[in-house]
Amino acid sequence: MIMGIKTKHIILGIVICMILYLTVLSYKSKFITNLMHTKRTTFLILGVDFVNNSVHSDTVLLLSYSPKNKILDVISIPRDTYLDVPQLKYKKISEVYAYLYNHTRNKLAAGKQLAKLIETTLLFSDKIKKKIEIPYCVVIDYSGFKKILDALGKIKITIYEPMHYDDNAGNLHIHFDPGEYFLSSEDALKYIRYRGPTGDYGRIARQQQFIKNVIKTATHIKNIIKLPLIITNIRRGVHTNITLWELLNIITEFRNLTQTNLRFSVLQGFPQGRYVYHDSEKIASLILYLSEEIVINENKKVGIKVYNASKERKLARKVTEFLRDHGYDVLSWGNWYCELPESKIIDYSGNASIVNNISQLLKIDNISNFYFHQLKSLSISSNNVTETQEDNFIPADLIIILGKDFSLLK
Repeated sequence: MIMGIKTKHIILGIVICMILYLTVLSYKSKFITNLMHTKRTTFLILGVDFVNNSVHSDTVLLLSYSPKNKILDVISIPRDTYLDVPQLKYKKISEVYAYLYNHTRNKLAAGKQLAKLIETTLLFSDKIKKKIEIPYCVVIDYSGFKKILDALGKIKITIYEPMHYDDNAGNLHIHFDPGEYFLSSEDALKYIRYRGPTGDYGRIARQQQFIKNVIKTATHIKNIIKLPLIITNIRRGVHTNITLWELLNIITEFRNLTQTNLRFSVLQGFPQGRYVYHDSEKIASLILYLSEEIVINENKKVGIKVYNASKERKLARKVTEFLRDHGYDVLSWGNWYCELPESKIIDYSGNASIVNNISQLLKIDNISNFYFHQLKSLSISSNNVTETQEDNFIPADLIIILGKDFSLLK
């Protein structure tokens, strides 16, 4: 009897100590404290290669999670982005990481330093005196990428254009014809590395599509039983300052993310020479968006434009009538300048509630954000878009592009 009471006291003591320990860990965690205060957390994700005895950041992503709106923003940064670091002669973001790695010989240390440089240069606005903090860094090399994918299983991808490339010196051979594929980790690596005629922006589009499909696979119920293996491979396959306790909390928070909770975008800029430069006002708008200091009136009606990028005649008009029947304010409809395989929604409003409702109504889960909130009209040249209704430059909050996959009204 006495031994039983002692055992219960010991177990109770262990439980109390564990609770206190986890409480301290949670208090120290930026992600968990941000969750408690419904604040965004931003992560820097770097995909790195190893070329000529140096490590380059071939892929640069910002992931920003809003617990208030349950939205995960995936923002791709072009690898040629100009990073104005006065003390460095290297200005291209991929070269800056290579320089930092050569000095630290540590992938994570170089990644954390790059995150700080992005905070103080690219994501700092002198105009509004604000910056975005990046407390977490994840560096994934080719080996780590394969480990994570091996745990998840094959990823479904649809390829719309031929992809062929041979580099005998680098032992890289990429050959995909149009069609539907279930990519192994080896083939998936080839898919996301391929540049092709569209260069870095084409690769970014493929990488974003791949990320979307990876998240869809990872959140599938069949992968719940594989969670211990997935977590183990993530810990083994990446270099990160995210602790195991934080990783468990991130997985728990992200478990219910759907495709409509994902927002994909590219940090747009203008190429000049060997760099991509970014506009200070657009950066300021992005910072305001990520800091969630823009007050969104969720009761305000949004203006919508609908474009047909499929072969079906009068599809944009049909969808316009469908949306108006459901109470939405469609300003105009017309034809997109080319056919597209997939439908998408471009959000200029920042109104997550309305965007999600329209996404579910039309069954379109491909959503992109446009952060430049001061720019209230779309400057689409007349040779790209054929308007059949009002003036081409009417301000729009949402652009809906109906691709070949759109089937709701068929």
